[in-house]
Amino acid sequence: MYYAIIGDIINSKQIDNRREVQEKLKYYLDKINYEYQEDLAANFTITLGDEFQGLLKSPHHIFEILSKIEIVISPLKFRFGIGIGDIITSIDNRISIGSDGPAWWHARDMVTSLKNHKSRLKLATNIKISGLKDDLIQELLNVNLSLCYSLKNSWTSEQKKVIDHILLKYGLNDNFIQKEVAQDLNMSPVNINKKLKLSLFYDYLYTLQTITNLLNRER
Repeated sequence: MYYAIIGDIINSKQIDNRREVQEKLKYYLDKINYEYQEDLAANFTITLGDEFQGLLKSPHHIFEILSKIEIVISPLKFRFGIGIGDIITSIDNRISIGSDGPAWWHARDMVTSLKNHKSRLKLATNIKISGLKDDLIQELLNVNLSLCYSLKNSWTSEQKKVIDHILLKYGLNDNFIQKEVAQDLNMSPVNINKKLKLSLFYDYLYTLQTITNLLNRER
């Protein structure tokens, strides 16, 4: 079983400095490919000017990877389709172009669904999963991802600054010391703690961790 990811930049045709954005995205995807090489079946690759894709062997770091990409390429927004399933062709681990199978089909369907979500879907989200055997569990996961997306959109700029720093430095986990974060950002520990509590960061974190654990169980 594989986990195919297709990322699509929203409103990419309206970007003035498209070449600069593409170069920045390529640079960071190369960094992701190096940092998470143990997770990857095929490296993240830019496929079109406004799209990229990657193939994972494990779901363990899916949301951590996507969160980091969003932070680094901010303020641009992405749609992410995650497809779960088999790959029926050979896989070149150096590049995620050329392989085919249900995992890719599901991911593409989710990106298409998200593009049309204003007219067809009620969920306000930028990420969807498809390919799980249990439709009810799949729907539950997607609803929770939508809630996480809505929560993230409610963060203030100061809350986002703190959370982005934590995600980039420590990943999608709670293995960090607030005092160290405060020192990094030249803020008081009390202020860091307040921002994390008001943003419901730990609710966001543990929800994504639980979704990841469930995806692991469904393998």
